[in-house]
Amino acid sequence: MKEIALSALEGTNPLGFLAALGALDAVTRKGVQGTLRWTDDLVPHAIMSGIADVDLLLEKLDQDRQEWGRSVLLNFPNGSPLRDAKPSETQLRAWFETVNAEQESSTYSNHLCALVAEGAYDGNRKAKPTHLHFTAGQQQFLEMVRTLIFSIDRDRLREAVCGPWRYDSSLPSFSWDARGERIYALRAANPSKEKRLGVPGADWLAFRGLVFYPVKQTPGGSLRTTACDDEWKRSAFHWPLWSVPSSRDVVWSLVADRRLVSKQPRLQPDQLAALGILSVLQAPIRRSDQGGYGSFGAPEVLASGLPPNRICLQEVS
Repeated sequence: MKEIALSALEGTNPLGFLAALGALDAVTRKGVQGTLRWTDDLVPHAIMSGIADVDLLLEKLDQDRQEWGRSVLLNFPNGSPLRDAKPSETQLRAWFETVNAEQESSTYSNHLCALVAEGAYDGNRKAKPTHLHFTAGQQQFLEMVRTLIFSIDRDRLREAVCGPWRYDSSLPSFSWDARGERIYALRAANPSKEKRLGVPGADWLAFRGLVFYPVKQTPGGSLRTTACDDEWKRSAFHWPLWSVPSSRDVVWSLVADRRLVSKQPRLQPDQLAALGILSVLQAPIRRSDQGGYGSFGAPEVLASGLPPNRICLQEVS
């Protein structure tokens, strides 16, 4: 089966990893029986199979993007869509009901379940969003998603999957790029005042990848996000890299397997190797005290299915 190297989507970077998942979900939704795996290079990158070439991949990704621009999930309520994934209790129920009533309800309802959960609210009875919601203040998550949809094109999607990442765009960024962490203590001036330049095609595909990470209400009324530690201020995101070509349904199971994505992986190296798992990684989630803006810290390897002399993770700078 022909394979396509998505060389810009690096498995050691949460943005690259999520974007690869988003690309897999998008092409599967468009009828392609695609699979995804990772190389065991110094810096692992994504390999997709089941699709003829990069041009066809980009065509499918662009079709998916355009259809999402018309989606009920991103255009609710009609005429005055939500700006952020923090609706009131009444709005949240109506949002779920409206999305579930759509003909393509499974596509968008699954994604909605990765953004918010009924019954999980903050102190103001607003919906508590996914732990991967890093925006705050004037940054409005859903508004940013819509801006990306209508601003990127096939060239930006090619940059995202094939590279090189140019970091020349001032379009919205969700702060999922581990290279983009800006720590005030290490800078002469407050970095929050600087305009972040990013890779908008990768951000869009990574938003699509959120569908693999549903959220749910905890017994205490808080929110739990798949593969994230429960704490909000100081959490962490965990993810595996695998060497066996895997369909969307298989990937769905892998990235939610608690033996892999809990604080301490429960499988030994030989067990990981038997499952085709190259490594299990973790990136800390940090939120500022001023406004709650989030970012990923430097990733680290928690467990590996590779022989000891093959375990390596290039520093993300």
